[in-house]
Amino acid sequence: MDSEIFIVGGGLAGWRAAEAAVRGGASVTLAANGVGNTPDIHALNCPVLPEDSVDLFIEDTLASGKGGSDRALVETMCRESLALKDEFSFDGTVIRPLGCSVPRAVSIRHAIGAIAVSDIKKRLKDKVKVENRTVTPEEVLALRAANPGLKIIIATGGWCGKYDFSDNPRYLKGDGLLMAEALGAALKDVDEQHVQYEPTVRVEGPRRGIPVITTLLYEGARMLNLEGREFLGDARLNKDELSRAIFKEGGYAIFDLTGVPDEKILECKMDLSERLIKVAPAPHSSLGGIVIDTKCHALDGDGKIVPGLFACGEVTAGVHGLNRLGGNGGTAAMVFGTIAGREAALEVNKDKNQ
Repeated sequence: MDSEIFIVGGGLAGWRAAEAAVRGGASVTLAANGVGNTPDIHALNCPVLPEDSVDLFIEDTLASGKGGSDRALVETMCRESLALKDEFSFDGTVIRPLGCSVPRAVSIRHAIGAIAVSDIKKRLKDKVKVENRTVTPEEVLALRAANPGLKIIIATGGWCGKYDFSDNPRYLKGDGLLMAEALGAALKDVDEQHVQYEPTVRVEGPRRGIPVITTLLYEGARMLNLEGREFLGDARLNKDELSRAIFKEGGYAIFDLTGVPDEKILECKMDLSERLIKVAPAPHSSLGGIVIDTKCHALDGDGKIVPGLFACGEVTAGVHGLNRLGGNGGTAAMVFGTIAGREAALEVNKDKNQ
């Protein structure tokens, strides 16, 4: 391979890594068979309001993770998120995701993931070699054998696409985990306990499998069971708690938007005719994956760095613990994608100077 860095994954984390690597002076090839869940990144968490802070952001994230998060990774994400305030021109509205103690999620037209990737591609133009294809674990292993100095960044997203009912693309089945294992990396928390359900996914009609944005619960929406009875007493529940509440009601619910102002529904790019929507919890985020350190190095079973291997985004473990705080998926992709690309480029330059 002619490039010095090979990135597997075409979503937000992968493209953030590509941009950081190019800025670091490295040559990059990016291969992917799609954009993963990036189109569903509507907002990201960043402490922008006076009543918010990095410390409060850390506290909320650790609380949401229910003891399963790697504190060093959480602190890195929350502190590095401050740089995003100067990088993006947010719409100005700050919303409060489930589990956040204050409004924290910022956006650009409720499509910040897709917009960010589009902007990166424009900035990079022809500076990255792009291969639109599926990469297999066997190919990655062969590439490493043929190119010992090649830096590999795995940013293939999560593995919830393996479930029959999910809001993930079907091809997100965990190939990146197999790649990492083949190269000697350890995996962590790859089990059913570390699957976060999106509580309000449509189960009927042409938009089946597409979630209804849960922040509307702070805008006057209600959760009704199929008999029409409101059963949710506290809209401040985390997504896992809301999913369990729906399962207790038989697994289905009616997301009642009749009390939500029209402008709030339009802000979420929803049709005003959608007022009573049948929903159910569906696998949404995989919370386990490749074990990394704060510089996105992949680690082996002894906690040692696997030379030349990096990972970022949903394919990794440790950031979200047992429950991902709403809005943190986009933040993690942005922050750790940048770190992975930057650190890989630093290693390339170090090799050149030896």
